[in-house]
Amino acid sequence: MMFGSGKKKAAHFADDVQKSDGESTPLLVDKNPRDPEDRRSAFQGTAGRGDSQSFRRKRRSSLVTGELIPPSAALVSLINGGTLPPGAMSVKDPHPSPRIKSMPAYAPYPRNARHRSFYLRWLNEFRHWWKSSRLLVRLAGLYFTVGLNWSMAIDKKYSLTGVDLYRNKGGKFALKLVKLLGHGGPMRGFLKDVQPFTRTVRIVVATWRWIEAAPCRRLEVGVEELSAFVGNRCSRIFSRLCVDVLSYYIVFPIIHWLLRRDVLWFHRDTYDAANVIVVLGVLRAIAPYAASFQGSRIGRVFTRGTFFNADNRWRPVQRIQELNLHSEDCEEGDEVTEDAELLPLARKIAAALGKADTTHRIREELEELGFQQMGLGAGGYSMYQHPYHAHVGSALLLHVTPYGPSIMDILPLYIILEREESADLRKYWSQSVASLRWSESIGPKVLEGFCYQGAYFSMHHFACMRVRYDEIMMEYSNACSRMPRRRARGLRDEFSSPPADLDSLKKFLETGRRGRDQRKTRHRKGQTSKRVDELAAKLSAMMNARKGDESPDGVILYFEGLDCAGKSSTGNLIRDALSGAGYELDMVQYNRPPTAEQRMKPWMDRFQLPVAKKSKENSSYQDEENQTPAERKTVPGKAALIWDRGPGGDFVYGDLAKASDSIRKKRYAEFLAFDKGCRDKNILFLKLFFITDRDSIATTLGKRLAHKKICQDLHIWLDASFGSGVEMYREGLDEIDLHIDPTDFIAFNAYHNNLHKFSTFVRNTDVPPTGNFENPWVVVSTIKRHPARLGTMNAFEKLLATFHKGMECCKKKNERITGWKVIRFDADDPDKIAGRWKSLVRMVLYFIGLVVLYWYYCRHIWNNDD
Repeated sequence: MMFGSGKKKAAHFADDVQKSDGESTPLLVDKNPRDPEDRRSAFQGTAGRGDSQSFRRKRRSSLVTGELIPPSAALVSLINGGTLPPGAMSVKDPHPSPRIKSMPAYAPYPRNARHRSFYLRWLNEFRHWWKSSRLLVRLAGLYFTVGLNWSMAIDKKYSLTGVDLYRNKGGKFALKLVKLLGHGGPMRGFLKDVQPFTRTVRIVVATWRWIEAAPCRRLEVGVEELSAFVGNRCSRIFSRLCVDVLSYYIVFPIIHWLLRRDVLWFHRDTYDAANVIVVLGVLRAIAPYAASFQGSRIGRVFTRGTFFNADNRWRPVQRIQELNLHSEDCEEGDEVTEDAELLPLARKIAAALGKADTTHRIREELEELGFQQMGLGAGGYSMYQHPYHAHVGSALLLHVTPYGPSIMDILPLYIILEREESADLRKYWSQSVASLRWSESIGPKVLEGFCYQGAYFSMHHFACMRVRYDEIMMEYSNACSRMPRRRARGLRDEFSSPPADLDSLKKFLETGRRGRDQRKTRHRKGQTSKRVDELAAKLSAMMNARKGDESPDGVILYFEGLDCAGKSSTGNLIRDALSGAGYELDMVQYNRPPTAEQRMKPWMDRFQLPVAKKSKENSSYQDEENQTPAERKTVPGKAALIWDRGPGGDFVYGDLAKASDSIRKKRYAEFLAFDKGCRDKNILFLKLFFITDRDSIATTLGKRLAHKKICQDLHIWLDASFGSGVEMYREGLDEIDLHIDPTDFIAFNAYHNNLHKFSTFVRNTDVPPTGNFENPWVVVSTIKRHPARLGTMNAFEKLLATFHKGMECCKKKNERITGWKVIRFDADDPDKIAGRWKSLVRMVLYFIGLVVLYWYYCRHIWNNDD
């Protein structure tokens, strides 16, 4: 598109549009304004429509419905010649009108978010309040019935004082009284009258949640909400049935038996069963309310389990042969596929804009990619054009706009990249990817997202980072506001002063969370701490076994996997167990390429083995007076070494990433030989491969960015008392600053590439092709951190239990057994997913649970049970 003779008239028209409230600033503005009527007529004449053109302006923009100004009115007048074909200026243009490209149609939201709308959140809170109020009304009716019916009957049929459990039919009559009290007595009619309103609110909430769900999750969310409702009803029905069974078949028969035998105070003439009936009536009123929450949870668990196993998603801990690289965990249904033509270019644009964050030369950086600026507008909006991109095969338009608020004092940039010859097909931003179907080799013609620190984020991924960043900053604000309260109560703990390292910062932020979130965190930490103590006790028991020391002399904890996948927080739990058992701990990082001297030696020689400083033969350590407290706890001859990264990094970031297949096979063999050598030296080589999805990585990036922002305050906070203006060196704060760096954002853009490279390395080094030795990789999915941590410790316990038992070959071909899993190998198809039948079995079991729920509910509806 070129600037032509219509430039001057378009500028006059643009100046008129600028004066309307709420409109974006046009691309070109004339400095010599004229009369609005003259400009409108001039523009219509330029467009080839004459005086018959019906032209209206809107006073405000609309993100959903677009402008009444036809799409051809924006830039088409700038074409050489300044004329348009007949009908081009018609408002009833058959082509979709363009949307405002300086901001997204909707604010980004996390893919798995619930209650995004403020009104939906409070409607759900109202629903729970209404649910509790109905219980109080039921109990009030019960109280009224008991107070009125204790000495006289409401009617002639039912009376609390007329119950005689000595008779054989007394239990049946008492059960009717229990049901009468459980229904709320005279309030039962009112509760039935408001029941349609209660169901309507529940249906509205469920439908609203389905509408707000991401397009790729709507089927699962819809079934989940329906199953939650069915589970709720089934639990209420079943709880009433349990109370009736308890009353009629257990409590009343026992009382009847005691009255028949005149035991203790159970005498027919003096015993009054009213107290027992009232208690059972209260239980029948409360039980459905309490069970309804668990019933909804059961319905959701069955639904999620069915979809989870049907899609063969990642489990917390699994073998590499069971890892599905085509799962929705790494290939989301509403994200652009990796082979889309616009996606690599969007990442290059993000890298160029990331450089501009420091140089402030956005225009120059984009010009290096071939984009020329065509115009600009209000709010920092600018548009660029690439005349012809060889890879895409067409001209491109790029729209760039800052999008606040800032993160770490850097403002994210909202971008739209589109093919120039295509109409803008966005009605909502998700439709450009999820609803529209394109050729797999081309991808969508309109791509939009956010750029931050050199990384390209889709809408959902950016929302995960943004929301988590805001949550941490809110927790920080709440924690600071609660510090004076702790001081006022005389507390002088670690939460009443500013933190000085990463661990204390996490504990400090925990005080700023909601009470129920803090209780949930304490419960989970209690579970993991208990499991760590159990592992430490088991290691100690192996050291003191009757047959001698059965524990490994050394342990290598090899943490490998994706950046921001929780390697440290999850793997260090095993480190704590080893430390509790008396192992000397050390750590080495292999996140740098080998030196020239190391290249001259065999590849695996630069990777260290654990060496105990406190050996059994060294008598110098027998003097406990000269030992530190940490040394006194260690056991002689026991050492553990943590590898942060390792040989796998060379296949992803190093020279082996581009090596030939023959060289890679040699390196695989060297790694397996090293693995077997560790076993011969009584060293347990624990290989942990950490994976996660992009939503979790984006969330972790937001958390670490917030920590780094808080660290800026901590530097000023802790150094203010010195008064010299010179920042003091603090190792703990440096740990927070270095917890995130630009390479994390680069790795985010290379997620799929790195995942496949790591998986290939792990798959080829899992077990040796021959022999009876097998030390498998433990693949840990940290999408949900708590199950991953518990599963990692369970896997370590199983591998530890089989460390001294040896490996036996199975009789079947290509099959071997360990103490953890039995895996079938297929040399002809290394990418084949093993254990798929297990997912299918679990899916069938969960589906049967759903069928039982629906059957029980339908049976109740058809039979109209009480």
